[in-house]
Amino acid sequence: MEEMKKKETLEDVISKITSKYNIEQIYLNTYDRKREAHELIVLVSNKYIKNLGDVVPRMVNTIRNYPHYQVRVYVAFQAKDKIREGNLFLFVSCQPEKLVYRKENSEFELLSEEFDFNKCKALTIDLKNLQREKVEEFKGGYYHFKEKEQNSLASFMLHQAIELTYRHLEIMLAGKERITHSVRTHHMYMKKISSMYHGVFEEEEHEDYILLQVLEDIYGASRYEDYFDIDPEVLEKLEVKMERLHVLADQIFQQVLITIEQQYAKHLQSMERTDHVPLKIAIKKLEDYPKLKDVTQQLNENLPEPVSIYLFGHRTLSFSIKGINEHESTEVWDNYFDLLVVSKTDIRVHVGNLQALIHERLGTSVFLLSYTKTEIQKELDRNSPFFHQVLSGGETLLHAGIDVGNWCFHKGNGLRAKERLESDRIRLNQRIDNASGLLRAGAYTDDSVDPVIKVLLYNQALEQACLGLLEFFYGYTPYQYSLNHLYGLCSTFWSFPNELFSRATAEERKQFTEFSNVLRSFRYKGVSDFDSNEVDRYEVLCHQFIERSAALARESFVSD
Repeated sequence: MEEMKKKETLEDVISKITSKYNIEQIYLNTYDRKREAHELIVLVSNKYIKNLGDVVPRMVNTIRNYPHYQVRVYVAFQAKDKIREGNLFLFVSCQPEKLVYRKENSEFELLSEEFDFNKCKALTIDLKNLQREKVEEFKGGYYHFKEKEQNSLASFMLHQAIELTYRHLEIMLAGKERITHSVRTHHMYMKKISSMYHGVFEEEEHEDYILLQVLEDIYGASRYEDYFDIDPEVLEKLEVKMERLHVLADQIFQQVLITIEQQYAKHLQSMERTDHVPLKIAIKKLEDYPKLKDVTQQLNENLPEPVSIYLFGHRTLSFSIKGINEHESTEVWDNYFDLLVVSKTDIRVHVGNLQALIHERLGTSVFLLSYTKTEIQKELDRNSPFFHQVLSGGETLLHAGIDVGNWCFHKGNGLRAKERLESDRIRLNQRIDNASGLLRAGAYTDDSVDPVIKVLLYNQALEQACLGLLEFFYGYTPYQYSLNHLYGLCSTFWSFPNELFSRATAEERKQFTEFSNVLRSFRYKGVSDFDSNEVDRYEVLCHQFIERSAALARESFVSD
């Protein structure tokens, strides 16, 4: 429930921001996990704003009631330019898997394919070296004028060497610099954004408080006064601070670079591992399942034309009782077989009718998918992960009533390109968001309303979550959008659907059928037989299913 509340809060924050401002994209930055606040990278539309000076304070005020979220706001095209110039912070913070909002129908693309991490890293290092050259020039000027005892000029050079160092650190750590000449402001900002920054100024200490004030005076005097002098002892103390800052800046730069490289390496491993599709189903031989022979025979005898049959999933549920009576024990086994039936013409209606009959006749549960050979080849041509997995291994073929030895597999072999994955990932998040919204709508519906309304919303929430999982993990779009069909598919690929809605007994199957068919029943009957306890149970189970689905999505992109 806590995770769901967090998700609701994020949705609320995004809704408040996007309803008041023209936003292109929003990213949830999880780079620095030690932060208490969640960091949102907000890209404002180019068309309506060039300067953020007015927008940022208002946006911060908009989400003032959400203290666990903070925003970093950028003009979209400026953020894109910064990345091209080597802004590693924005490059890593705005990776596609962190995208939580994208303006509908927007053509804005932040990252281009040809610009990868290594290019950005190289530009970052070049930028750092260029900035360091400028700092060294000012530092050299400081020592030059100090030696000549021109302390006023020396102090200005020292101020610039310090200010430029802070500015570059801010770009490295937050994507942009603070536009100010106040060293105190830069110092306080660095304390806020980096746990690695320490040991330069301690503003609570009287001496450091005075030194920070002197730095304020140095810049103001150099710009607006004809004459400025500084105590040599104070200058010496500021020199120590400058050198300490430069050493620390190098340490921070190296550590941040290492951390970002490690983070991005994990991201690549996550993106490359088997296309986020679970490992190939381990299929045993047909003779290992005597009941499967009977199922195959039933299909061949009762379908109107010859078919080929593939096994793409199997699970066994057992129930055992052993008590103090050593001579008696009870064990109940139920086999579930998931089969793909391939035909020359469309026999989907016949296959659907047989699914229930087989369980009635044999006591064996089956889940049947029906496709023509032409339909499957089109799916292979689209590089479908699901059909490549099922068909690429000859051991999954149980019966060949028609010729299925000439499949033309896609060169990608079911592994999707990065662009397709990003698109599917966004769609998965949208599905989970839809599911969460429908679940909340049901939970908030007044109890005086017919309970069937709540159940209808929970039904649709579960349907959205199922669709999201199937589309993303297997690139599979079901031909039947009934919850019974969708949930059966999910139960094939993951264990948790079977744990939440068990259908091991006749009573459990009846209850799930009533839940999955609630829309049809309500459409024709207009009333329902759901009591409040059933409704509450469905709410809890749907919430758990959505939570598990969201967890699967997160695990697919972040390798902890």
